[in-house]
Amino acid sequence: MALSSGGPEAPGIPAAMPYLPQLDGVRAVAALIVFVAHAGFSHVVPGGFGVTIFFFLSGYLITTLLRIERARTGRVSLPAFYLRRTLRILPPMYLTLLLSGALYALGLMDRRVDAAAVIGQATFLTNYPALWGTEQVLPVPLWSLAIEEHFYLVFPLAYALWLGRRSPGRAALICLGLCAIVLGLRGLNVWRLPDYSLNYSWTHTRIDAILFGCCLGLWQNPVCPGPGGRVWAPRPWQVAAAVAVILGTLLVRDEAFRQSLRYTLQSAALFVLFAWILQGRGPVVRIFAAAPMRRLGLYSYSFYLVHASVFDVVAHLAPGLGRLATMAASFILTLAYAALIHAAVERPCARLRRSLLDDGARPPEPSLADGARAGPGVAPPLTRA
Repeated sequence: MALSSGGPEAPGIPAAMPYLPQLDGVRAVAALIVFVAHAGFSHVVPGGFGVTIFFFLSGYLITTLLRIERARTGRVSLPAFYLRRTLRILPPMYLTLLLSGALYALGLMDRRVDAAAVIGQATFLTNYPALWGTEQVLPVPLWSLAIEEHFYLVFPLAYALWLGRRSPGRAALICLGLCAIVLGLRGLNVWRLPDYSLNYSWTHTRIDAILFGCCLGLWQNPVCPGPGGRVWAPRPWQVAAAVAVILGTLLVRDEAFRQSLRYTLQSAALFVLFAWILQGRGPVVRIFAAAPMRRLGLYSYSFYLVHASVFDVVAHLAPGLGRLATMAASFILTLAYAALIHAAVERPCARLRRSLLDDGARPPEPSLADGARAGPGVAPPLTRA
């Protein structure tokens, strides 16, 4: 089912998504933040912020790809979209879930696991534990993936049927309005619920981080700049202010703030930082685009999926190791698993996607699973606004 989404996009949209190596570096940074936090350093490294980065990046990429497909073909192919997402997400996820279950069955994890909770993980409903009556899950962090899957189920259809018929600026305002509603829901929960900690993981209270990424995909997007190629290029003081906002949100320890306004401020600051990173200038961006960062970025999905299971197994087999030694051993094992899954599962699935989709339905971007082999790309030339 290919759905038309109205008239053509504005000129200035490329025929294909350029490979932006710095985005693989962003993935690497987000994965490392989560990894180090779960290694026992969450008091100094904000693991939740790493997940927020992943959310923002997902919203930006999906929106950009939908805009490019619509500009190129005049429509959005939902079957092709969901086939790509299925082959990209499900094989590594279910293999990692099976591996974690096998390690638990072998007695290599010192935790209790409830079968109902595992069903929740496997069906992308683990972030609503009240449905299962338990939070005793396998150590595979699928709550965040559940939020992304819920977004994938709704947003492409909404874009094809309605949102894509609006101008990019108006569509971005609609997404921003939804972000305001989500903030209101979080505030309402803080006010009325005795325990509002699940604001952290519910879809309806965290999807705004993805929607902020959609806003950048729709408005001031360096890859899809529109007529004249003019987009906003953040100035150094604006980048510094965004960093200061993020640091400020991490320093405030009030739980009501942390479970309400913090996510909005972080996502708004990420809008500025991503707009800067995407334009590919400066030494920091070159660090993001360096070969080791790109490589870890390619592995980041499976790296993220398996790292908590590896921590459990290492802690069980070598309980006397200190934090740093445990982190080092777990990093090596996690990276090895991610490299194996990338070679044995992700790349073959990428080839299968390309073979199943004809030219009209093929995703208008290089396969991110093969990104390290693609030549370095840059966004289209920009005119500073």
